[in-house]
Formats: sequence, C-alpha cells, structure tokens
Amino acid sequence: MTLHELAISSHKNAFNSPKTAICVLIVASLFSGLSSAQVLAPPGGTSGSATGFSSGPSVGAPAAAGYPSSAPSTTLSPAAMAAARSAGLTDAAGNPVGPGTDKADLNTDKTNSESFRAKLPPLGTNQFAKFVQDTTGRTLPLYGYNLFDGNGFPALTNVPVPANYVLGPGDDISIKIWGAIDVNLNLPIDRNGQVTIPKVGPLTVAGTRADQLEALLKTHVGRVYNNFELSATLGRLRSIQVFVVGQARQPGVHTVSSLSTLISVLFESGGPSATGSMRQIQLTRAGKTVSTIDLYKFIHSGDTSADARLLPGDVIVIPPAGARVALLGALDSAAIYELSGKEETLAKLLSYGGGQQILTTPHKVLVERINQAQDKAPRVIEERVLNADGLNSTVRDGDVVTLFKISPEFANAVTLRGNVAKPLRYAYRPGMKVSDLIPEVSALIQDDYYSRKNILVQYQSPRLSLTERTAEGFSYGRDGNIMQNGSNRQSPADRTSEGGNYGRDGNMEQNGSNKQVSAEQIVTDVKNQLNEINWDYAAIERLDAKELRTTLIPFNLGKAVKDRDPVNDLTLQAGDVVTIFSVNDLPVPAEKRSQFVRVGGEVKVPGIYQIQPGETLPGLIQRVGGFSQNAFVYGTVFTRESTRVQQQENINKSMRRMESDINAQTASALQNASSADKATTLQVQIENQKNLLRRLQSLKANGRIALELDPDNPVPPAIALEDGDQIIVPHRPSFVGVFGEVFAESSFIYKPGYTVSHYIDKAGLTRDADTDNLLLIRADGSVEGSSRRSLFWSSGVMDKKLNPGDSIFVPGLIDRRTAYTQFMEGAKDWTTLLYQFGLGAAALKTIRN
Repeated sequence: MTLHELAISSHKNAFNSPKTAICVLIVASLFSGLSSAQVLAPPGGTSGSATGFSSGPSVGAPAAAGYPSSAPSTTLSPAAMAAARSAGLTDAAGNPVGPGTDKADLNTDKTNSESFRAKLPPLGTNQFAKFVQDTTGRTLPLYGYNLFDGNGFPALTNVPVPANYVLGPGDDISIKIWGAIDVNLNLPIDRNGQVTIPKVGPLTVAGTRADQLEALLKTHVGRVYNNFELSATLGRLRSIQVFVVGQARQPGVHTVSSLSTLISVLFESGGPSATGSMRQIQLTRAGKTVSTIDLYKFIHSGDTSADARLLPGDVIVIPPAGARVALLGALDSAAIYELSGKEETLAKLLSYGGGQQILTTPHKVLVERINQAQDKAPRVIEERVLNADGLNSTVRDGDVVTLFKISPEFANAVTLRGNVAKPLRYAYRPGMKVSDLIPEVSALIQDDYYSRKNILVQYQSPRLSLTERTAEGFSYGRDGNIMQNGSNRQSPADRTSEGGNYGRDGNMEQNGSNKQVSAEQIVTDVKNQLNEINWDYAAIERLDAKELRTTLIPFNLGKAVKDRDPVNDLTLQAGDVVTIFSVNDLPVPAEKRSQFVRVGGEVKVPGIYQIQPGETLPGLIQRVGGFSQNAFVYGTVFTRESTRVQQQENINKSMRRMESDINAQTASALQNASSADKATTLQVQIENQKNLLRRLQSLKANGRIALELDPDNPVPPAIALEDGDQIIVPHRPSFVGVFGEVFAESSFIYKPGYTVSHYIDKAGLTRDADTDNLLLIRADGSVEGSSRRSLFWSSGVMDKKLNPGDSIFVPGLIDRRTAYTQFMEGAKDWTTLLYQFGLGAAALKTIRN
C-alpha cells in the first residue's frame, strides 16, 4: 500500500483515534526517508497541534544556542504535511484542523489578545482602598492600574523584526536567489535548528541573529554556486508560551509572539490585580530571576531598561503589593500609591502625583498614621510643612496624606466693582484713596456704552415702517435690540451665537432679507447709551478682622472723584471692596436722573426732548413751538408707562373677579333651575358669558390718560411729565365711528350738531342690540355710558352731541329671551309654587282632623 493509499484509508477514522493519527504521521516520515527525530518538523504555525498533542523533545538533537532542548514544535515536514492533509489533519496551507477547530481558531496570535480583553475581569478593590474610603469619604483609584484598561497590546505579528532577534525552531525564512540561479524559497527552521536548501544541503541557523542571516546563507550557498545574489527575510515567526502567576489580573498560560517582552505580556495579560504589586514584577527563567521591573519608572520616565525579551517557558511573577499610601487633597492625581520599600520620603511620594504644585499650600500637610503599638486608639495625626525637613520626612504603609489649597485671600488688593469701566482687583499701596482708585470720571463709563454707540454709526438699510415691523412680529426693547417672545437678544455678538446672521448694522438677516432698524429703536437709543452714575452714593465694604463682621462705609462719589473732598475721598485699606451704583441700581429722585419724553404728530417740532424737573405738558408744548394748524388738540393721545402697568394690573384683577362671579352664578343658577329646559337655557347663557370673558382677557392696557379737554377750547392740563411719556397730537378727523350690534359697522362723516341717535339710525340696530348700555367713547379718551339713568329733563346718552373722532359702541344682549317668554316662565314657576303650597296645607289639615 502506498503512502497516499494509507492516508486515504485512515482519513475517516483519523480523528476518532488519536493513536491512528500519530501512526499516520510516523509512517509518512518513514516513507519520506526522515529520521524519527524529524517526524514533527519546525514550527510553521502556532504552537500546539490540531489534535492537542505535543511532539516532545528531540531525541539526540543538540539544543539550539540560547534555547532549551525541549522547545515545543508541532509543524510537520513536507512529506508529513502531505500525509496530514490527506488524513484531514491540516488544510492546504498547513494549518491544523480537526474537531472543534474552525477558521477563526487558526490565527491564534491575532485573536488571543482580543478574546482575552473581552473576558478581562474587573480590577476589583482591596482592604486599604476600603479603609481610605471609610476614612475620607472618597474612592481613590490605584495609581497606574488604569494603564492596562485600554484595548490591549497589539499583536506582534506584522512588526519589523529587530536586528538582534535570534532565530529558532518554528521561524520561517524567505530566500530569494537570482543571477546564476533564480529561485524563491520559503524554508521553516526544523526542530534541529536547520533549514534544508535544495541541492545545497542543510544549514544550522538556530541561534543566529537576524542581521547575520544573509551573510551565513551566502557563505553556505556559495560553496555550490557562483555569480549569484541572495536576499533573506524572516516570514512567519514562532509562537511561545509563557506563564503569568501571582497576583495577576488574568493568571495562567499565555501564547504570545516570540518578539514579546516582559512589558508587552503584562499588557496582554491585564497587568496586576488590585492586590498585586506594580513595583516588584519578576521574570524568572529556569528557576532564576532574570529581571525585576518597576512599572512606576516605566510610567514616569519611560524607563525600559529592566524589560527583557521572553523565551518559551518563562514565568512572570507578580507578588502582592507592598506598602501603600493614600495621597489626596490639592493635587491633580489623588490616588493610592505603592512605595518601593517600607518607607519613602514625602518628596518622593509627591513626585508620583506630579510634584509639589503651586496651588498647594506648603504651610500645612496632615498625615494620618496607624500606630499598631497602641491598642485602643491606633491612629494618630501628624502635621508637617513642605519645607526641606518636611519633604525629607518619611511616609510608611497605611498613611493617609492630605494636602490643602492655598488661601484665596489677596494680600494687597482693592476691588472695584459695579458701574465702572474695569471692574477688577487693583494693587493696594499705603495711603491709597478713592480718587487714586478712580482717578477720572471716564473710569466710570462701561465698555458696552462704546459698543452700543458704535452700532449706531454703522451702515443701515432703509427702515421698516411701524406697520411692516409689527406684521413681521418684531419689537424692540429699551436697549434697541430685537425682542422675541419677551426675551431680549442682547448684543449682535451674542445673537450670532444663537444661530442668526447679522449685517453691519447689527440687524438680523433671515433667508437673505435684512430686518432693518426700526424708528422705535432709534427713539429708545437716545436715552439708553449710557448708564447714569449715582453721584450721591457709593459704598466701601471692609472686613473687621477682630470682630469678623463686614462694615459698610458710604461716601459721596461726586465729591470724592470730582471735588477731591477730604471728607469723602476716604483712605482705603487692603481687602476693601468699592461699589459704584447707577441710578437704576438705587432709584434716585427725578431731578437727579435724565428724563426723556417723545412728542409727535401735529406739533411744530416733533422729537425726543429731555425734560426739566417739574416741567408740565403745556410748558413742553410751548418749548417745541406749539401746535400746528391741523392739530386736533381735543384728541391728544397722552400715554405713560407707569399708568399702563397700573391699568394692566386693574384689568387682570377685574378679569379674576368677573371669572369668580361667573363661576358662583353658574353654580347657583344650576342648583335653582326648576326644569330641564331652564337648565339648558342657563347653560347657553353661561357659555356666552365665558366667551365674553375670554375676549376681555385678551385686552392689553395702552397706558393712555384721558385729558378731559373742552372740545370748544382744548387747553392741555398742567400735568407734570415723567420719564418715558409719549404725546401724540393727531390731525383733525372727519369721521365718527359706530360699531357693535349694528347692521353697518363703519365710520360716518362728522356733522356738527348731530347726536348719538342720528348715527345709530344711520347704522341700524340689530335685534340683539342692548340700547340700555350704549357706550360713547370720546376722542380725548373718556367714556360715557347710558347705564346712568338720566333725569326727567334729560334724554340720556342718545341726545349727546358728538365731536370729530368720537365712537359709539352698541353692546349685545346677554339674556336674549323676549318679555313674553320671561313672563310665562315666571308665571309657571309661581303656579307650581302655589300648587305645592295648597297641597301642603290640605295635608296639614287632614292630619289635624
């Protein structure tokens, strides 16, 4: 039977019996002419066979330089690999396959780290960390352990081979020869440390450095061939097995690349556990300690002098952690640190956390120490300072070191705040006074004054009219900025951060259209450029160090800064806080603040005027040149902001009171309803009242004050003006308005001598008109109603004469039942009542008899 036939006949049962698989390999090696020591060739894949068997040590083969003679190897020789492929033990590439082995298991080096990281257990904690948490209330991390919490150390499979790499069994060598001969070879190093070059013979390369490989191969091939060139590189490298034991996060056997070092394996294995040491990690080989690494040196200075390349069978020992100290307080790296010995200096401990920082006070450090010699109270506190002696003092296992922040107090500062140009802390000097802190008046002009002023002189597009601006939903606050939904958009710079685009004039640009500056903005800009200073009052806040209380020292700012009055130009002390107020911060009398009013309409010179204290309306009209020829003085509209606020409050109160009355009347009427029909009627009436209430709630006060002028001789009353007043004098109108429950809601031409009844007849009353409650709204803002019953010689509001601009409002009936219906419902109620009374009387008489 040939070798091929033997393999085919054994294919089905090869994996059912491990002994059969081994026999196939042995027979294959015999027929191929190899010795028994070469049955399992040098590693061409990962360590460990597909069937889980090791080839064992090489019999009679000398050990490769630097490698133990028992180095495991599982890759088959070419003839044995052919037999294994026939038996189904390997694939076409020579990778082991078998029961439970799939394609994902072939690249062990690549997936080992990823699969390990997926199941890496949490770091956990230790007794000292719990002790620190109970003592300080803080959970401190273990310093340096987060170094291993990343995504794992990259597999060393595709990295360049270093020049000092030593070849060994399992490595692949790629050889290219050209010239007299042309050949490409991929030769694995067998267990004897040799490669076999066709027609040249075997060559021992194990123990050779990578940078010496080409020279060795040229010498060996040159014995047979001449006139050739040779290039040799390393292909797939062998894998090795190392052990990680002790207080490791993931102890056990790890299969790693032959390029791995002590540090790289620590990264791949997850490093020490919470109870493991970072300072005394040992690498042992054949029972001897090869290297001891301190990971603190690696973390702080990148020191890898103790790092060593690993060999098969190496053991990494992570001992229990040594002495530990907690460092917390005023530092960036509060953590639990491990000491290199039983004790270390405080300066060395601080260097682990970044060294002594400028924000840490050197005058006090607390060290909480455990004194096991004391039975009842084993814990003591020591106070130290960060001078030379304190830094040279030692800390030991179990210490809790607390650092403190520096005091925020300034030794020589005077604070200036409030309505000033530069609210800052200024350097104090002995004898410093208020006038030294505020040397000139310009120091009280805030920077935003110039910002608002600069916006005004920038290019502006044509302004929108009041109608256009109102239609677009924009209104402007007193600072001239657009207000939407009651929120001020502040400065253009701030508005840009909110998503709007603004042109040079500071106006919002939306969808390419420029929202132009309004006339209202220009009006308000006149008085809102500068926050006025309260020159009569400023204050110094001073801390009384003895009594530990704040003293407030008021002074006259104008006399201190302008006049340098010694009484008010007070001497300052270190730590003082000087506060400057504006007239808006503390309300001042009207004569001490700038007040502006707006005059428009039919006057000689409309505009914005600054009023004098106590100035009246007639005086202002005279100052602006008087009325024009077309002025309708009787219809002058005089509005005031304080009045508008008060009117709105009164409207809100009235609406709340009306709503309460409607609810009370609703409950009472429904309870006293004698029939279902009457209850339905009441429901309709109540709903009408609620609809009226909703319409009234939408009313907004305008702040107009009725001047009650004489239509024949309209002379403005002597009203004292206030800041923000607006006086609009309209031109003489020619119409009278009629609206409400009329057929023709319109304006009719004014005719002298016409009364209310004339215009009511022209408009025509509807069926639901309530003529008993007519309202006559005069052009001067006053209102007359017909609800006040006239005397016997007067005909009421219907005979009132109208003036130009007056309006008549005809309300609708709330109870729209006819008089007959009301009479019949009342008669029905009385009949029912008398009937029930009669029945009761008859029953009472019967009982008595």
